[in-house]
Amino acid sequence: MIIYKIILKTLLFIFLCSHISTLSTTANETIKSKNKYKIVALTSLSADLINSIDSKSLVGIPGSSLLKSNPSFQDIEIISSGRMPPSLEKIISLKPDLVIGANGFHDKPLSKLNKLGFRTLSTKIRNLRDLENLNEEINSFLSKKKIEPLNKKIQHCYPSSKISKAKNVIALVSTKPILSPNSKSWSGNLIQRFGLKNLTSDLESKSEFKGYVNLSQEWLLKAKPNNLIIVRTPGSNISQYESLAIWKKLPAAKKKNIFSFDYYGLINPGSLDSINKACKKLSSI
Repeated sequence: MIIYKIILKTLLFIFLCSHISTLSTTANETIKSKNKYKIVALTSLSADLINSIDSKSLVGIPGSSLLKSNPSFQDIEIISSGRMPPSLEKIISLKPDLVIGANGFHDKPLSKLNKLGFRTLSTKIRNLRDLENLNEEINSFLSKKKIEPLNKKIQHCYPSSKISKAKNVIALVSTKPILSPNSKSWSGNLIQRFGLKNLTSDLESKSEFKGYVNLSQEWLLKAKPNNLIIVRTPGSNISQYESLAIWKKLPAAKKKNIFSFDYYGLINPGSLDSINKACKKLSSI
């Protein structure tokens, strides 16, 4: 259980530290001719986004499982592994024109690179609008005249008509503690996008993870959720949620309205594909 809690805290920290973009430039910034920019991405999402815009510009990526399983990234230099910080030596050797990292999580390496004269971009993705802005910003940096909008890349996140399901739902990220996203989180925003009434949306976050609230079993029972989203993280499974004393008393459990989601996509955006899959699943609730 201690190992599981450490993994959960690390996963949430990696994402929650991620994100509005802040671009730092140097006084000696040079103007590159088209198609000759080199970009290093410190997050799997920024790497995937760059790859969707101009794959030839991407020269460095993190050692994420999401990217390792994708043939598109096989020949690109890996600049970090697991929870270890990115290798500044590798990044410098690639001579990038831009390094993109997550606000909070990559502050130190981005600051060091900026002092060495490298242009950096610190991102914070809290909702789809932030992701749209990043898509536009990367296109602008690469001097792309024709911008493919984000809604073409993750189509399931842009329903053709306004959804108003009025179904109530609670998303559970963990059991010890019982964590659930409010409206200030990526997941909370995504859930709301599909017309679902997130019962923890307006609760104030007092946990160490911004955008997430601690729930008691008593509160959960009183809320009477008709639908439950449970999130799969490394080291967790549905049995941990079912072990809660009040589980069988919850309307969602009685009606078997339990929806299992991957960590990537709903909690941590991860990649365009994982976001699209999360949106598709949310639309089916």
